[in-house]
Amino acid sequence: MLGPKNSGTNEPSSGKPCKEVVRIYADGVYDLFHPGHVKQFNLVKVAFPNVYLIVGVCSDADTLKYKGCLPVMNEGERLKLVEQCRYVDQAYISPPFFPTIEFVNSLKADLVAHDKLPYNSPTTDDCYAVFKACDRFLETQRTPAISTTLLLNRIIDDLERYKKRQIIRTTPVV
Repeated sequence: MLGPKNSGTNEPSSGKPCKEVVRIYADGVYDLFHPGHVKQFNLVKVAFPNVYLIVGVCSDADTLKYKGCLPVMNEGERLKLVEQCRYVDQAYISPPFFPTIEFVNSLKADLVAHDKLPYNSPTTDDCYAVFKACDRFLETQRTPAISTTLLLNRIIDDLERYKKRQIIRTTPVV
């Protein structure tokens, strides 16, 4: 795994110098785009002096297939938000839900960035293991106080209050 830019060098843990521009691929659903997503992209951008960040936004169909539910926001909405993030150089819909070396090579990406948690796929306990094993993985940190799940839980917990607010907002003033 490569380390962040805190040593003042542009070298992976192997000690070999990196290319001038480091191309890094990150993927995710990015539903209800929030500060945790922005923090992930920022961590990637500051990992090396010159980073080109490529972001894959998972399709609605793949999200339903592999996570069991559709995102709140559709893939077009999620893509537009990711594209507007100042840290993102390139974004697109429908990457492979479980990235492969061949796919990452087709992007000419040097590294894959994600948090270190193992993510099960149909063929492995950790779909990022292959990148970790060949020193092409950049670990990012999750933001503990914010996630799409926490936002959804907040909405569910306060659902009655939000319903009342919406009724008040949509009632015409006489």
